[in-house]
Amino acid sequence: MSTPIMMKRKNGKVTPFRNAEFLPAYYAIPERIMKQCGKELNSIPRNPQAVIHDYDAIATVESDLFRELIMDAYAYMVWPFMGFTEYMETYSGYDPAYIFAHSPAYWIQEMTDEGVIYSAKELLRMNFEIQWVSEETISDVLSWIVPQTMAHYNMGPTIAVAEEYRCFEDFDFRPSNQKTDFYRKWYHTQTKHPQISLEGFQAEYAEEHDGQAWDIEDESSNFENESTVKVLAEQFMETLPEKDKQILQLRLDGYTMEEVAEKLGYANHSGVLKRLRKIGQAFEKYADVDYGFDGKRII
Repeated sequence: MSTPIMMKRKNGKVTPFRNAEFLPAYYAIPERIMKQCGKELNSIPRNPQAVIHDYDAIATVESDLFRELIMDAYAYMVWPFMGFTEYMETYSGYDPAYIFAHSPAYWIQEMTDEGVIYSAKELLRMNFEIQWVSEETISDVLSWIVPQTMAHYNMGPTIAVAEEYRCFEDFDFRPSNQKTDFYRKWYHTQTKHPQISLEGFQAEYAEEHDGQAWDIEDESSNFENESTVKVLAEQFMETLPEKDKQILQLRLDGYTMEEVAEKLGYANHSGVLKRLRKIGQAFEKYADVDYGFDGKRII
Protein backbone atom coordinates (compact mmCIF):
# COMPACT_ATOMS: atom_id res chain seq x y z
CA MET A 1 0.00 0.00 0.00
CA SER A 2 1.04 3.67 -0.32
CA THR A 3 2.60 5.96 2.27
CA PRO A 4 0.40 6.33 5.39
CA ILE A 5 -1.89 9.37 5.57
CA MET A 6 -0.88 11.61 8.48
CA MET A 7 -3.28 13.70 10.53
CA LYS A 8 -3.16 16.10 13.47
CA ARG A 9 -4.74 14.80 16.68
CA LYS A 10 -6.56 16.69 19.44
CA ASN A 11 -3.35 16.83 21.48
CA GLY A 12 -1.45 18.38 18.57
CA LYS A 13 0.53 15.28 17.64
CA VAL A 14 0.70 14.25 13.99
CA THR A 15 0.26 10.49 13.58
CA PRO A 16 -0.90 8.08 10.84
CA PHE A 17 -4.62 7.93 10.13
CA ARG A 18 -5.11 4.20 10.65
CA ASN A 19 -7.27 2.32 8.12
CA ALA A 20 -7.64 5.44 5.96
CA GLU A 21 -6.38 3.38 2.98
CA PHE A 22 -9.66 1.43 3.16
CA LEU A 23 -11.93 4.47 2.84
CA PRO A 24 -12.17 4.34 -0.99
CA ALA A 25 -13.26 0.70 -0.66
CA TYR A 26 -15.78 1.70 2.02
CA TYR A 27 -17.53 4.10 -0.37
CA ALA A 28 -17.70 1.36 -3.04
CA ILE A 29 -19.82 -0.95 -0.84
CA PRO A 30 -23.47 -0.97 -2.03
CA GLU A 31 -26.17 0.46 0.20
CA ARG A 32 -27.96 -2.89 0.79
CA ILE A 33 -24.83 -4.40 2.31
CA MET A 34 -24.02 -1.32 4.37
CA LYS A 35 -27.53 -1.13 5.83
CA GLN A 36 -26.90 -4.52 7.45
CA CYS A 37 -23.75 -3.31 9.21
CA GLY A 38 -25.13 -1.30 12.10
CA LYS A 39 -25.57 2.35 12.97
CA GLU A 40 -21.95 3.07 13.90
CA LEU A 41 -20.46 1.99 10.56
CA ASN A 42 -23.20 3.81 8.66
CA SER A 43 -22.52 7.03 10.57
CA ILE A 44 -19.30 7.78 8.65
CA PRO A 45 -20.04 10.87 6.52
CA ARG A 46 -20.45 10.33 2.77
CA ASN A 47 -18.42 13.53 2.27
CA PRO A 48 -14.71 12.54 2.62
CA GLN A 49 -13.66 16.05 3.74
CA ALA A 50 -16.18 15.84 6.58
CA VAL A 51 -14.55 12.62 7.83
CA ILE A 52 -11.23 14.25 8.72
CA HIS A 53 -13.03 16.93 10.77
CA ASP A 54 -15.26 14.48 12.66
CA TYR A 55 -13.51 12.84 15.63
CA ASP A 56 -16.25 10.24 16.04
CA ALA A 57 -15.92 9.27 12.38
CA ILE A 58 -12.13 9.09 12.71
CA ALA A 59 -12.47 6.79 15.73
CA THR A 60 -14.83 4.53 13.77
CA VAL A 61 -12.50 4.35 10.77
CA GLU A 62 -9.56 3.48 13.02
CA SER A 63 -11.47 0.74 14.85
CA ASP A 64 -11.16 -3.03 14.38
CA LEU A 65 -14.87 -3.01 13.57
CA PHE A 66 -14.19 -0.93 10.45
CA ARG A 67 -11.43 -3.28 9.28
CA GLU A 68 -13.70 -6.28 9.83
CA LEU A 69 -16.40 -4.57 7.76
CA ILE A 70 -14.02 -4.13 4.83
CA MET A 71 -12.75 -7.71 5.12
CA ASP A 72 -16.20 -9.28 5.37
CA ALA A 73 -17.93 -7.07 2.81
CA TYR A 74 -15.27 -7.57 0.16
CA ALA A 75 -14.99 -11.31 0.84
CA TYR A 76 -18.76 -11.52 0.34
CA MET A 77 -18.60 -9.49 -2.89
CA VAL A 78 -15.57 -11.18 -4.51
CA TRP A 79 -16.38 -14.83 -3.67
CA PRO A 80 -18.93 -15.33 -6.50
CA PHE A 81 -16.22 -14.38 -9.01
CA MET A 82 -13.45 -16.60 -7.61
CA GLY A 83 -14.68 -19.67 -9.49
CA PHE A 84 -16.46 -21.58 -6.72
CA THR A 85 -19.90 -23.15 -6.97
CA GLU A 86 -20.21 -23.62 -3.20
CA TYR A 87 -20.87 -20.98 -0.56
CA MET A 88 -17.93 -19.32 1.18
CA GLU A 89 -19.38 -20.42 4.54
CA THR A 90 -18.50 -24.02 3.61
CA TYR A 91 -14.87 -23.29 4.43
CA SER A 92 -13.03 -22.21 7.55
CA GLY A 93 -10.38 -19.55 8.02
CA TYR A 94 -7.65 -22.12 7.23
CA ASP A 95 -8.63 -22.52 3.57
CA PRO A 96 -6.36 -20.53 1.15
CA ALA A 97 -9.29 -19.30 -0.92
CA TYR A 98 -11.11 -18.12 2.21
CA ILE A 99 -7.96 -16.33 3.42
CA PHE A 100 -7.45 -14.69 0.02
CA ALA A 101 -11.08 -13.56 -0.16
CA HIS A 102 -10.67 -11.94 3.28
CA SER A 103 -7.50 -10.05 2.26
CA PRO A 104 -8.97 -6.74 1.04
CA ALA A 105 -5.59 -5.12 0.35
CA TYR A 106 -5.24 -7.23 -2.82
CA TRP A 107 -8.64 -6.27 -4.21
CA ILE A 108 -8.29 -2.61 -3.23
CA GLN A 109 -4.81 -2.28 -4.75
CA GLU A 110 -5.99 -3.81 -8.03
CA MET A 111 -9.05 -1.55 -8.14
CA THR A 112 -6.88 1.49 -7.39
CA ASP A 113 -4.28 0.55 -10.03
CA GLU A 114 -7.04 0.13 -12.61
CA GLY A 115 -8.56 3.49 -11.72
CA VAL A 116 -11.82 1.96 -10.53
CA ILE A 117 -11.58 3.73 -7.16
CA TYR A 118 -9.55 6.73 -5.99
CA SER A 119 -6.54 6.44 -3.76
CA ALA A 120 -7.16 7.45 -0.15
CA LYS A 121 -5.14 10.66 -0.55
CA GLU A 122 -7.17 11.68 -3.62
CA LEU A 123 -10.42 10.79 -1.90
CA LEU A 124 -9.79 12.84 1.24
CA ARG A 125 -9.32 15.99 -0.87
CA MET A 126 -12.89 15.72 -2.15
CA ASN A 127 -15.55 17.96 -0.67
CA PHE A 128 -18.85 16.53 -1.94
CA GLU A 129 -21.28 13.73 -1.12
CA ILE A 130 -20.31 10.39 -2.64
CA GLN A 131 -23.32 8.61 -4.10
CA TRP A 132 -24.04 4.95 -3.41
CA VAL A 133 -22.60 2.45 -5.88
CA SER A 134 -25.22 0.08 -7.26
CA GLU A 135 -24.80 -3.67 -6.80
CA GLU A 136 -24.95 -4.13 -10.58
CA THR A 137 -22.05 -1.69 -11.06
CA ILE A 138 -19.77 -3.23 -8.43
CA SER A 139 -20.60 -6.74 -9.70
CA ASP A 140 -19.63 -5.73 -13.24
CA VAL A 141 -16.34 -4.35 -11.94
CA LEU A 142 -15.53 -7.37 -9.78
CA SER A 143 -16.38 -9.81 -12.56
CA TRP A 144 -13.08 -8.84 -14.24
CA ILE A 145 -11.11 -7.42 -11.30
CA VAL A 146 -11.30 -10.69 -9.29
CA PRO A 147 -9.98 -13.09 -11.97
CA GLN A 148 -7.34 -10.51 -12.89
CA THR A 149 -6.21 -10.17 -9.26
CA MET A 150 -6.10 -13.95 -8.79
CA ALA A 151 -3.96 -14.31 -11.92
CA HIS A 152 -1.75 -11.44 -10.76
CA TYR A 153 -0.93 -13.28 -7.52
CA ASN A 154 -0.97 -16.77 -9.08
CA MET A 155 -3.73 -17.90 -6.73
CA GLY A 156 -5.22 -20.45 -9.14
CA PRO A 157 -2.54 -23.15 -8.63
CA THR A 158 -2.52 -22.58 -4.85
CA ILE A 159 -6.28 -23.07 -4.62
CA ALA A 160 -6.08 -26.12 -6.90
CA VAL A 161 -3.52 -27.78 -4.61
CA ALA A 162 -5.68 -27.01 -1.57
CA GLU A 163 -8.65 -28.63 -3.33
CA GLU A 164 -6.61 -31.77 -3.97
CA TYR A 165 -5.19 -32.04 -0.45
CA ARG A 166 -8.08 -31.09 1.79
CA CYS A 167 -7.88 -31.50 5.59
CA PHE A 168 -10.48 -31.35 8.36
CA GLU A 169 -9.54 -27.80 9.35
CA ASP A 170 -10.40 -26.46 5.88
CA PHE A 171 -14.11 -26.87 6.60
CA ASP A 172 -16.42 -24.81 8.77
CA PHE A 173 -18.05 -26.68 11.68
CA ARG A 174 -21.47 -26.41 10.02
CA PRO A 175 -22.62 -29.30 7.78
CA SER A 176 -22.22 -29.01 4.00
CA ASN A 177 -22.21 -31.33 1.00
CA GLN A 178 -18.50 -30.65 0.41
CA LYS A 179 -17.63 -31.49 4.02
CA THR A 180 -19.70 -34.70 3.93
CA ASP A 181 -18.04 -35.76 0.67
CA PHE A 182 -14.61 -35.11 2.16
CA TYR A 183 -15.40 -37.19 5.25
CA ARG A 184 -16.57 -40.09 3.09
CA LYS A 185 -13.35 -40.06 1.11
CA TRP A 186 -11.23 -39.65 4.24
CA TYR A 187 -12.78 -42.63 5.99
CA HIS A 188 -12.72 -44.77 2.80
CA THR A 189 -16.48 -45.21 2.60
CA GLN A 190 -16.08 -43.68 -0.84
CA THR A 191 -13.05 -44.62 -2.95
CA LYS A 192 -11.52 -43.68 -6.27
CA HIS A 193 -10.66 -47.38 -6.80
CA PRO A 194 -13.91 -49.37 -6.35
CA GLN A 195 -12.26 -52.61 -7.58
CA ILE A 196 -9.48 -52.59 -4.96
CA SER A 197 -9.05 -55.89 -3.11
CA LEU A 198 -9.41 -56.21 0.67
CA GLU A 199 -5.69 -56.96 0.95
CA GLY A 200 -4.90 -53.91 -1.18
CA PHE A 201 -7.13 -51.71 0.97
CA GLN A 202 -5.45 -52.99 4.17
CA ALA A 203 -2.01 -52.28 2.72
CA GLU A 204 -3.08 -48.78 1.61
CA TYR A 205 -4.57 -48.07 5.05
CA ALA A 206 -1.37 -49.19 6.82
CA GLU A 207 0.74 -47.00 4.54
CA GLU A 208 -1.39 -43.93 5.26
CA HIS A 209 -1.57 -44.57 9.04
CA ASP A 210 2.09 -45.09 10.00
CA GLY A 211 1.93 -48.86 9.72
CA GLN A 212 -1.17 -49.23 11.89
CA ALA A 213 -3.16 -52.28 10.74
CA TRP A 214 -6.81 -52.09 9.71
CA ASP A 215 -8.91 -54.88 11.15
CA ILE A 216 -12.42 -55.96 10.24
CA GLU A 217 -14.60 -55.49 13.29
CA ASP A 218 -16.74 -58.26 14.66
CA GLU A 219 -20.15 -56.64 14.19
CA SER A 220 -21.74 -58.89 16.81
CA SER A 221 -19.57 -57.27 19.46
CA ASN A 222 -20.11 -53.66 18.32
CA PHE A 223 -23.10 -52.94 20.53
CA GLU A 224 -21.46 -54.36 23.64
CA ASN A 225 -18.17 -52.57 22.96
CA GLU A 226 -19.85 -49.23 22.24
CA SER A 227 -21.98 -49.45 25.37
CA THR A 228 -18.95 -50.26 27.51
CA VAL A 229 -16.90 -47.41 26.05
CA LYS A 230 -19.81 -44.98 26.51
CA VAL A 231 -20.16 -45.87 30.21
CA LEU A 232 -16.40 -45.64 30.72
CA ALA A 233 -16.28 -42.28 28.93
CA GLU A 234 -19.09 -40.85 31.06
CA GLN A 235 -17.41 -42.05 34.27
CA PHE A 236 -14.02 -40.76 33.07
CA MET A 237 -15.50 -37.33 32.25
CA GLU A 238 -16.43 -36.88 35.90
CA THR A 239 -12.78 -37.27 36.93
CA LEU A 240 -11.60 -34.37 34.79
CA PRO A 241 -10.93 -30.79 35.90
CA GLU A 242 -13.65 -28.38 34.75
CA LYS A 243 -11.50 -26.86 31.95
CA ASP A 244 -10.70 -30.29 30.50
CA LYS A 245 -14.40 -31.21 30.64
CA GLN A 246 -15.21 -28.08 28.63
CA ILE A 247 -12.49 -28.80 26.05
CA LEU A 248 -13.61 -32.38 25.58
CA GLN A 249 -17.30 -31.52 25.38
CA LEU A 250 -16.73 -28.77 22.80
CA ARG A 251 -14.71 -31.15 20.63
CA LEU A 252 -17.41 -33.81 20.94
CA ASP A 253 -19.95 -31.15 19.91
CA GLY A 254 -18.01 -30.61 16.67
CA TYR A 255 -16.06 -27.41 17.36
CA THR A 256 -12.62 -27.09 15.74
CA MET A 257 -9.57 -26.72 17.97
CA GLU A 258 -9.25 -23.08 16.95
CA GLU A 259 -12.86 -22.42 17.98
CA VAL A 260 -12.33 -24.24 21.29
CA ALA A 261 -9.21 -22.14 21.92
CA GLU A 262 -11.13 -18.93 21.24
CA LYS A 263 -14.06 -19.90 23.45
CA LEU A 264 -11.86 -20.92 26.39
CA GLY A 265 -9.30 -18.12 26.18
CA TYR A 266 -6.25 -19.98 24.84
CA ALA A 267 -3.72 -17.97 22.84
CA ASN A 268 -3.91 -20.51 19.98
CA HIS A 269 -5.09 -24.03 19.23
CA SER A 270 -1.76 -25.71 20.10
CA GLY A 271 -2.61 -25.43 23.82
CA VAL A 272 -5.93 -27.18 23.17
CA LEU A 273 -4.16 -29.89 21.17
CA LYS A 274 -1.77 -30.59 24.07
CA ARG A 275 -4.64 -30.81 26.55
CA LEU A 276 -6.58 -33.17 24.26
CA ARG A 277 -3.61 -35.51 24.02
CA LYS A 278 -3.23 -35.45 27.80
CA ILE A 279 -6.94 -36.23 28.17
CA GLY A 280 -6.62 -39.09 25.69
CA GLN A 281 -3.63 -40.54 27.50
CA ALA A 282 -5.46 -40.28 30.82
CA PHE A 283 -8.46 -42.09 29.32
CA GLU A 284 -6.18 -44.90 28.11
CA LYS A 285 -4.97 -45.44 31.66
CA TYR A 286 -8.52 -45.20 33.01
CA ALA A 287 -9.90 -47.70 30.49
CA ASP A 288 -6.72 -49.82 30.36
CA VAL A 289 -6.85 -49.73 26.54
CA ASP A 290 -4.28 -48.39 24.05
CA TYR A 291 -6.07 -46.00 21.69
CA GLY A 292 -2.88 -44.51 20.23
CA PHE A 293 -2.79 -41.17 22.05
CA ASP A 294 0.95 -41.49 22.70
CA GLY A 295 1.41 -41.13 18.95
CA LYS A 296 -0.27 -38.71 16.56
CA ARG A 297 -3.87 -39.31 17.42
CA ILE A 298 -6.02 -36.48 18.72
CA ILE A 299 -9.66 -36.24 19.74
